[in-house]
Amino acid sequence: MKRSDVCLYTAICSEVSSAEEIIGYAEKLSVGGVELMNFCRELKQPDMAEARRLGAMARERSLKIPCFSAAVDFLTKPDAVQTLQGYAQICSELGIPYLHHTIAKDFTVWDLSDREREDRFQRCLEAALDLCDYARSLGVRTLIEDQGFVFNGAENCLRLCGLSDERIGIVADVGNCLFVDAQPEDFIRAAGKRICHAHLKDYLVTGEPHPQRKSYRTKGGKYLTDALIGEGSIDYAAVMEAFRRVNYQGMYALECPGIRTIEEANSILDRITSGKDVEG
Repeated sequence: MKRSDVCLYTAICSEVSSAEEIIGYAEKLSVGGVELMNFCRELKQPDMAEARRLGAMARERSLKIPCFSAAVDFLTKPDAVQTLQGYAQICSELGIPYLHHTIAKDFTVWDLSDREREDRFQRCLEAALDLCDYARSLGVRTLIEDQGFVFNGAENCLRLCGLSDERIGIVADVGNCLFVDAQPEDFIRAAGKRICHAHLKDYLVTGEPHPQRKSYRTKGGKYLTDALIGEGSIDYAAVMEAFRRVNYQGMYALECPGIRTIEEANSILDRITSGKDVEG
């Protein structure tokens, strides 16, 4: 992997929520692109004029925009599809090929019964398919990621993709698999050619919550705490080998929880792109 294969997904400092600042960080780090998103303050709602401004700023710095990410919850937001249609229009206008969206914010709902899980799945399916068809009419492909509990894991992601006749693609988030106690390299191999984009991050897996930092409970009762890439529990050598085996050709979006300085970010990028402690 080269730095030009990496795009910046979140800011170096967690308090920063500006796409403009993320673009600035990407330029300083000499990575290949940025991923626009709706949890930056400029694009909390679809704003074509602001999107054009940010797109021009990225182009001036020779930064690609491979994907737009939008966090929504089909279960609680009746206008979610309409909002996402606005982001699909932005993608079409800016030439962004992929619109990645969440489906249900269920990271803490780990004890659903099979019946409850299936009910959530079916309630979200129609909305996901409607958005997919609308985005396709604009030349944009929608993507889902292995996120939460209802739509996490290879079985659930591939089921949704199959129900869309493979029109919906996948973002392989290498950290999210851990919420359902799965290994990211297994997910990557199972998803294969359906993977259109990737998110890189790391978690430390422990048997107890972290005494000082926020921890997330997994389906199997373990706990996840944010970690710098290469310092958590994910076997990045196995992850990168899995990406190679499925012939993944897209960009890798670097998520930055816990990264406090440009120097730390550069160290992680050196590790990823050189293969040290990551690819073996």
